[in-house]
Amino acid sequence: MAACGVCGGARFAAFFEAREWSSSGRYLRPGEPAPNAEPIAIALEYCQDCGLIRQQPGHEVRLDYSGIERDTAKQLPDYSQRILASLADFGVGPHDLIVEAGANDGTFLKALRDGAYRNLIGVEPSRRLAARASAAGLTMRNSYFGVTVAGDLAREHGAARAVICRHTLENVPDIRAMMQGLASVLAPGGLAFIEVPDADWIIANLFAHEIWDEHISYFRASSLARLAAGAGLSAVRMERVRFRDTCNLLFWAVRPDGEGGGGPAADRLCDTTSLADFGTFQARWDAFAARLRSAVAAAARPIIAIGASHIQLNFLNFSGLDGSVDLMIDDDPVKAGHFAPLASPVPIRATPDVLASVRAGTILHTAFPYPAWEDRIRASLAPHGVASIKPYASRPTN
Repeated sequence: MAACGVCGGARFAAFFEAREWSSSGRYLRPGEPAPNAEPIAIALEYCQDCGLIRQQPGHEVRLDYSGIERDTAKQLPDYSQRILASLADFGVGPHDLIVEAGANDGTFLKALRDGAYRNLIGVEPSRRLAARASAAGLTMRNSYFGVTVAGDLAREHGAARAVICRHTLENVPDIRAMMQGLASVLAPGGLAFIEVPDADWIIANLFAHEIWDEHISYFRASSLARLAAGAGLSAVRMERVRFRDTCNLLFWAVRPDGEGGGGPAADRLCDTTSLADFGTFQARWDAFAARLRSAVAAAARPIIAIGASHIQLNFLNFSGLDGSVDLMIDDDPVKAGHFAPLASPVPIRATPDVLASVRAGTILHTAFPYPAWEDRIRASLAPHGVASIKPYASRPTN
C-alpha cells in the first residue's frame, strides 16, 4: 500500500464508494452517444493517523489536463480581494515575482495585475487555457507544475516572493512533491498561498456531491498544515471561508529565512470532525440516499432536477438516482439544449422553456447553490400541481 502523502503512515480505512457516468464537465449533444458503457468507480479511503482522504492508489481517476478547456472566469470567489490584500500584509510588493501554479485561463493572474502586481508568471498544463492567458498579455508556461518546473523558473527568473496555488493541490497525484515544488520556488521569507476544499465541510454536512472524480486528495486544516510543514513551510494563517454552498480552506505559509523564523505564529484552525466521523460517512450517506430513492419512486413523474453542473450530477449519481430523472433545468448555454450523461442521457432545458411547458411532475432539489432561483421555479410551477422534494432539508448530519 502506498504511504500517506502527508504523514507517511500506512493505516487506511474505507471512506466512500460510489459511481458516476462521466468525468467532470462532459455534456452530450443531441444524438451523441454516452461516453461510457459502464460507470466510473469512485473509491476513497482515509489515513487513520492524520485524516488525509485520498482516492485508493491504483484506482485514481486521472485526467489529462493538457486537453482541458474549462475556464475559471465565473468561479472567482467574492473573497478574492481579501487574498490580494493579504499579499501586501506579508510584504509582497508590486514588482516582486509571483508564480501561480495551476493558473487556468489566467483569471486570478488578471486580478493580481489589476491590483498593480506586475511581475507575474502562470504555470498551466492546458494548452488552450495557457494560450488564452498568453493572448491576454500574461507570461505563461504550458506545463504541469512540480519540483522540476519550480527549479527552471527559479533559474530563469529568480526565486519568487510569492507562489499561489488555488484549487490545484487536490488534483495532483503526488501531493508531497507538489508541496515541495511550491516551497522550492520561493525565496527565503517568501509566501505560499494555498486554497483547497475543506474536507470537514463535506463530512459534517454529508455533502457527498462535493466529492469530485478529479479530486485525488481531500484536506482538513490539520492535514494541510502538516503537509506544508513537511516541505519546510511555516504556517502563518489559515481561514475557513464559505463560497456559495461550498467551504474552502485558505492557507498562508512562509519559507523561513533562517534569521527570524517563519513569520508570526500561525492562526490555526481546529478540525471540526473526528476520525470516527470519517468511519460513519458511508453508512450515513447510504441511509440518506435510500430514503431519498423511496421518496422519488413514489413521486409524480416527470422528475425534474434543478441544476446540471457537476455537483448536481454527482448528487444524482451518488444517491442512485442516475436512472430516475427525466429532465434537468440549467440556463448555462454550455448545458441547455444538451444532455446530461447519467445512466441514460437526460435532456437539459432552460428555465423559461420549463416554466412554459411543464404542467405535472415533481421538482427535485439537488445540490444547486442558488436558492432564489429554485424558489422562483417552484413557485411558478406549484399552481400547476408540480410538487417538490428537498432532500437536504432532512439529511442526518453530525
